[in-house]
Amino acid sequence: MSTFFKRAFSFAVCLFFVSSLFAVQTGEIIGKVTDDTGAPLPGVAITAKSPRLQGIRTAVSAGNGNFRFPLLPIGKYSLTFELSGFEKITQTGYDIHLGFTVSIDVALKIATVTEEIIVTAETPLIDKTRTDTSYRLSAEDLARAPTQGRTIQEIVSYTPGVTGVRADTVYGTGTGSPSFRGEGEEGNNWLVDGLSARGAIHNDSGVTINYDSWDEVQIISDPFMPDLGHSQGGIINIVTKSGGNEFHGELGALIRDQHLRAERKDQLSVVSEPNTSIHNYFGNLGGPIIKDKLWFFLSNNFHRTADDSDVETIGWLTFPSGKRRLNTNNLFGKITFTPQKGHSFSFSGTLDKFLSQSGGIGLTETYTKTAYTDYSYRINYRGIINQNTLLEAAFGQSDRDSGIKLIEEDFGPARYYWSDIGQYTNNAMADRVTIERRTDFNTRLTQYFDLGRFGNHEIGAGFSYYRTYSEDDVRWTGQDFDLWTGNGFDNGVEITWSSPGNPSLLREYGNYGVVDSTKGISLYLKDRITIDRFAFMLGLRTETQRIFNDMGDEVWSWGLGDFLSPRASLAVDLLNDGNNILKFSFGQFTNPVTTKVLEFFNTEAGYNWRLYSWAGGSDPTDAQLQDPANWSFQYAQTQTSYGVDPDLKPNKTTKFLLEFDRQLGRNWALKLRGVYSYARDITELVGVYDPVNVWAWVFKNFKFKKRDYRAIEVELNGRIADRLMLNASYTWSEAKGTNPGQFELGFWDGTAGNAYEAGVFGDRMKLPDGHAYKDLTDLIFGGLGGEDYGDEGWYGFLPYSVDHQVKILGTYFAPYDFIISAYIEYLSGYHWEKKGYSAGYGDYYLFPEGRGGRTTPGHMYVDLSLEKDFALPQGFILSLRLNVFNILNSQRSISFVKADTALFGEVWGRQEPRWLQLQAILRF
Repeated sequence: MSTFFKRAFSFAVCLFFVSSLFAVQTGEIIGKVTDDTGAPLPGVAITAKSPRLQGIRTAVSAGNGNFRFPLLPIGKYSLTFELSGFEKITQTGYDIHLGFTVSIDVALKIATVTEEIIVTAETPLIDKTRTDTSYRLSAEDLARAPTQGRTIQEIVSYTPGVTGVRADTVYGTGTGSPSFRGEGEEGNNWLVDGLSARGAIHNDSGVTINYDSWDEVQIISDPFMPDLGHSQGGIINIVTKSGGNEFHGELGALIRDQHLRAERKDQLSVVSEPNTSIHNYFGNLGGPIIKDKLWFFLSNNFHRTADDSDVETIGWLTFPSGKRRLNTNNLFGKITFTPQKGHSFSFSGTLDKFLSQSGGIGLTETYTKTAYTDYSYRINYRGIINQNTLLEAAFGQSDRDSGIKLIEEDFGPARYYWSDIGQYTNNAMADRVTIERRTDFNTRLTQYFDLGRFGNHEIGAGFSYYRTYSEDDVRWTGQDFDLWTGNGFDNGVEITWSSPGNPSLLREYGNYGVVDSTKGISLYLKDRITIDRFAFMLGLRTETQRIFNDMGDEVWSWGLGDFLSPRASLAVDLLNDGNNILKFSFGQFTNPVTTKVLEFFNTEAGYNWRLYSWAGGSDPTDAQLQDPANWSFQYAQTQTSYGVDPDLKPNKTTKFLLEFDRQLGRNWALKLRGVYSYARDITELVGVYDPVNVWAWVFKNFKFKKRDYRAIEVELNGRIADRLMLNASYTWSEAKGTNPGQFELGFWDGTAGNAYEAGVFGDRMKLPDGHAYKDLTDLIFGGLGGEDYGDEGWYGFLPYSVDHQVKILGTYFAPYDFIISAYIEYLSGYHWEKKGYSAGYGDYYLFPEGRGGRTTPGHMYVDLSLEKDFALPQGFILSLRLNVFNILNSQRSISFVKADTALFGEVWGRQEPRWLQLQAILRF
């Protein structure tokens, strides 16, 4: 058997045992060494050095002159080339970024002198080997960015085409989470040091990792590499800091006080968006325990938030002034160890903890306190087995324990919901305790083959295991308002009023205490092939998922065949100069379900209620309100109402990308891309007629539930004389669908609505003509869409869709050592619509005019920061900084009241007013 086939057979065996969601945590350098005639030079000794590297890395050029440095930690590198009889050359200044391949060519001349030649290298601005659309920010970029809250969501908002961050498209005000390619905030995956961090109940960002611990952030809008999964939208990849061979640290304070903010113009979201002051105090320390062997890094962030509200009125309801004070703390630590050359281990952990709260905002009887203790840890290994074989592995767990508590602890009165103004009075909703846990293990094997005229192959395979678990226990208020004790719905009551004096609905709740879990594996296989000017990628990814209820019984499962997701890409170096690259990609992307939807399939608890309509007169007394004779039973939802379609499939998005990248000179790159994606037959709880129970719901792939996205993007990146750094982009896009890829409320300030994987869409079932409940069914579920009724106006522009978007992020290194950074974002406006009233659910879920037919005004943000360092004795440096957000003080409307009430069309939320932020950091 030939050597090649022996190696191929051995590799295949390894794949069987080791063959995933695995985030790239490093970059790489590949290249070719020739003599000055262009002939390849084998046997050249190449050394890579960097302050981010424990020790040095060496390689030897192959017979064709090719060499490779894989698994390089991000940072600046120098390369030294040595071969007897040739000049020794050292090239400095190579920038290595997450998931980026630096391709270089080096020519050695015959030695005429013995001196070493040192040159400054130019890092290519275009990756000619990959087609994933990535946006990267290093630790230095992050330190200069004009951010308000130092959150990952703010950083992601700089990415071309991303929407929904500066204006929360779920709640209509404040900061939201990003939407990529029309898939909403729950279509994303969040990765930290190679493992998923996202939540179990919702696909949120999971346990918070503090800002100062990030070494680099890679934002992948189009993740075609099969290494990346569990996402139908974007992937946010964070690698944390590791310390270094020199001790370094900093102490800092960031003050964002409400007195440094311009006066806010009138808006209705006065309770959900009070006047806020945030004080953030932080300290970081890193360095060697053993140089080139063992490093450490520690970071701690303390946050104090002060919320104040004035007396405000929404409709007929007046809210008193209020004060709320919150204290939280976030601690991060990491150890990095290289016991021998080519093998590195790291252990990192985070503790994010609520410390205290006093006071509240809004009506006193609705005050609640949200407490939490979150932690996570990760263990990582990266190994270079030999020059052509790499092995990586990671294991991690996270735990989130949170609770919402009534401050007054009075569960007797029922909460009132006023549908005419979308507000709550009389009591808070409930005490709620939520636990989320996840466990992840990943391993990846990479093998390089040089097959001559058949190209260079990078064959990779990965295996991962994941498990998510959640508990959610709710004790509703209204415990003293139970009018039908002993009927199994004795866990509280909520009353809906259409207006003062006019009650409309009463909902009594059953026990709510759900426990759910999922687990599965992921597999991927890929081959990256480089033949001359062509770079191909062929990949296949798949998963499994098993779903368990509160009794540990399997509700359903999906196998490898259900998640099959082929990926392919082609990059062509048109002129074979590395400056003109044409890229095409195709891929399918699947997403395992969250535990949120599983609450419907618990055996004894879950989303159970009985709904009654008011049959009495106006202006009832308390006695009349609590008289069962004045309430008419409508219908009940119980655990027996829900089933699972045996042909159920996971959600899947198909995407196409066409891109042309051109490097303009040494310092600029222009990128033009077009993107089209679609998702069909998305999961939903669909109403069906049951001859026994009349109404029932089946979790299935609903033929009318879908999303479509198309976009054209132009991106320009570069610098001028190392003085001005610029990233600019323009995006035209359309995000349409029947349902957004995130939670959707009926009223902006509500607590109920459509969840990510299942909601009220499709609830209208068709009863036989003449059936006693047919008219009632049409009244209750009309306008919600159904198998026999189509989407009933639900398809249209989604709430995070923006037609035109411009983003510019720049940094200018000014005279006298000032650093000026600016961010400009223009949005042509978010789509919105009038929402109609659903009699069955007592909220505004219908689309009488269709979805997304209206648009908020175009608006612009201009943020600016000015920073200067001052040298102090003993090597200390004091850095002072001023951030000004929304320097133009534009306060245009970003959301309107959508519910078809007397408040319809009034301004709900505006852009945040101009706000100054002060920062001081002592570095050592």
